[in-house]
Amino acid sequence: MTRLKKIVFFTLLFSLVSLHAQSMFLLTKIPKVYLVVENYSEKIPMSLKEDIYEEMRIISKDLQIDTSGYSFRTLGFMINDTRIAGKDILTVELILGEEVIRLDDKENVYALTYQKLKYIDAQNKDDDELADALLENIDLLLSEFANQYKEDNEE
Repeated sequence: MTRLKKIVFFTLLFSLVSLHAQSMFLLTKIPKVYLVVENYSEKIPMSLKEDIYEEMRIISKDLQIDTSGYSFRTLGFMINDTRIAGKDILTVELILGEEVIRLDDKENVYALTYQKLKYIDAQNKDDDELADALLENIDLLLSEFANQYKEDNEE
């Protein structure tokens, strides 16, 4: 019976902690990032990449994160076409990747240390509608990132 109480207690505790957090990732100590936009979609024109970079620069500047030059931390968008149950879906993913040291074997490995994604229904949308939906979701993902970054770095 005590084992059941422990399980219920830890489940409740984990639920309360996760309800408060923006995500399970921690966004502290990020002084510099290298910005990347990878567009693997046939539906999105490459010309939108510069607009996405500009939005990323604006948010980074607001958060006082340096984006000049190269950094071992990469903040990037991955845009992919997906087909689910016969429907065309556009996947938009914001990720932060960086080299980290594993605790057990002290190996340097590249790891995703932040990830959030959105799905856009691409069915029956013309190019302009899809581009608008993409940019709207880019802004939403960057806003969620910025809010969590500010929350995680409060003093």
